[in-house]
Amino acid sequence: MWREIRLLADSKPVVASMSDVAASGGYYMAMAAPVIVAEKLTLTGSIGVVTGKFILQKLYERIDFNKEILSKGRYAELNAADQRPLRPDEAELFEKSAQNAYALFRDKAAMSRSMSVDQMENVAQGRVWSGQDAASRGLVDSLGGFSQAVAIAKQKANIPHDRKVRLVEVSKPTPTLPEILSGIGGSLLGVDRAVKGVLQDITSLNGVQARMDGILFERLEDLSGENQLFLFIKDIVNYFD
Repeated sequence: MWREIRLLADSKPVVASMSDVAASGGYYMAMAAPVIVAEKLTLTGSIGVVTGKFILQKLYERIDFNKEILSKGRYAELNAADQRPLRPDEAELFEKSAQNAYALFRDKAAMSRSMSVDQMENVAQGRVWSGQDAASRGLVDSLGGFSQAVAIAKQKANIPHDRKVRLVEVSKPTPTLPEILSGIGGSLLGVDRAVKGVLQDITSLNGVQARMDGILFERLEDLSGENQLFLFIKDIVNYFD
């Protein structure tokens, strides 16, 4: 997306308007624009990288779940093996990967803001600035709201400042129930295949669906037996019932 915004700016004026928060990924997108407008209190910057992985060993022990991985290659299990802690060599590679991602972010920010890498390093390192502080450090070009960004865009596009322009808002459609359930099913890494299968079946049902927990338990009744994972999920749902 950063590259596409840069390419777009070669053919037409592009102005980024930052509202309440434009940190990390938000600033990564905004910095591709030749002009950045922020409000005085906009949370800005956070030029850094946060990474990690879940270690689910204790959880798996609690629900009596066993996970085995067949792999080939020294680091093939780096992200897949959540049933054990990282080995020292894996942790070292994980850290190097994070450092490389940070350097890429920082260097692109330096290029985007016409700063040296050393100058950008002084304001990066994951720090978060207010819009006003960011402007004084070269991370933002102008202070103001959306109307200020529109005024700058008009000026750069040679549009008279008093001419009305039409705002076209591009919004993401609200996901449907099947899409939500499909996402849930896809995110249950390492979960019993029977649970995934039921979730996939539910997404194909037509009509209004209510009390999804009841449907799930009814469909799983014959499969559950003494399955500790099923009992664990059922206990959680009943807790919030």
